[in-house]
Amino acid sequence: VEQRLAEARKDYNKMIDKKRDVFPEVAQILLHRFTVDFQRIFKDNEPKSKGVLSSNERSQFSVVIHNVRITDCSPNTSSSVVFDSMSEKSFFDLCVRTRGPLNADLIRVDLVDLNLAYGDGKAEKIMVNTGEDFVWRLLDIANRTMLETANLAGVDLSLTWDESAGKFSVSISDPMGNSRDDVDLDGNYCPPRSDKLYDVKKLRVSPFLLLLSFKRQPQSSRYKLIRGVRGAKLANYFTTRLKFTIDRAELRFQGYMARDIKGPPDRLADTIKTVYATQLKTKMITLMTATSFQDWKYLTARDSGGEEFIEGDLLRMTGNLTGRSAKYVLKKLGDGIGDSVVAMTGTIGGGIQDATESIGIGYVGAGVNSLISGVGEGVGS
Repeated sequence: VEQRLAEARKDYNKMIDKKRDVFPEVAQILLHRFTVDFQRIFKDNEPKSKGVLSSNERSQFSVVIHNVRITDCSPNTSSSVVFDSMSEKSFFDLCVRTRGPLNADLIRVDLVDLNLAYGDGKAEKIMVNTGEDFVWRLLDIANRTMLETANLAGVDLSLTWDESAGKFSVSISDPMGNSRDDVDLDGNYCPPRSDKLYDVKKLRVSPFLLLLSFKRQPQSSRYKLIRGVRGAKLANYFTTRLKFTIDRAELRFQGYMARDIKGPPDRLADTIKTVYATQLKTKMITLMTATSFQDWKYLTARDSGGEEFIEGDLLRMTGNLTGRSAKYVLKKLGDGIGDSVVAMTGTIGGGIQDATESIGIGYVGAGVNSLISGVGEGVGS
């Protein structure tokens, strides 16, 4: 009987595995020398602080990750190493020191110190080398995880011991049924409550250096085309067609220090996020100088060659834009004068474009023709 049960269980597991969707591996994450440490001590004769209840309890929590490497598992990737911090400095070194009990409503924090590949006054390079395809696959994983988490969190299971039956009974309830609305019956807003508040004396983040390489090869099926708005064709070109490469752009971020921050934990996170989002905006010049476009064959309507810039592409594209924009400007000028001038100027504009075509620089091509028309329509509408 036990053998039959084991075989039946094995067959059932095989059937379940067949029904499950099998997704390809996306990434492999390697953490080298991952250390988590927590210490608590009690000091005697603690001097009393003015207006603050003294406590002899001290705690320290630290997380250290010496090296991190993320590899792309796709067989078609040009570079398998997506993220690398294989330097002598620890990639992630976080230390949090608190004063007083950790179960209090207000937790007093003496220091939050975060070092990112930083030591001896110098920041080591953190390499990021990826492309749009890898980012989309990560987003797919995040989306599937979110959906499965929502399915699991959609109901609450409770076990109750049934004395008469001598076993547990399972009941299902909706967790949202007991949730409190943000607005009460009188229309008053009730902000979300936090179980913990923090009083941080000192928050410090070290400087860090990113070496960024990124290759964009857009997947048009991932983007929804914009229609019926100003500049729609230009926006669609940038999202679905434009190819570019960022090659080894060095992004240096300054350190950050703040004192006397009070509030819930999300305020601490928002403070750091705002500071570095502002710094990232100042790095746009660095990103642009390290960017090269791989869309020259499309922009110049070449029939041969690759996507990279080759001799004569600038002249070809200039001729295309000149021929098309001349027709657009003259047509718009005619729109303000009368239909007869529209016909005349339209013919002149077309003649200019035909003339540029005769020397090999006027042919725009369907895609670029649509792009330039979109620019004109966006400006004129």
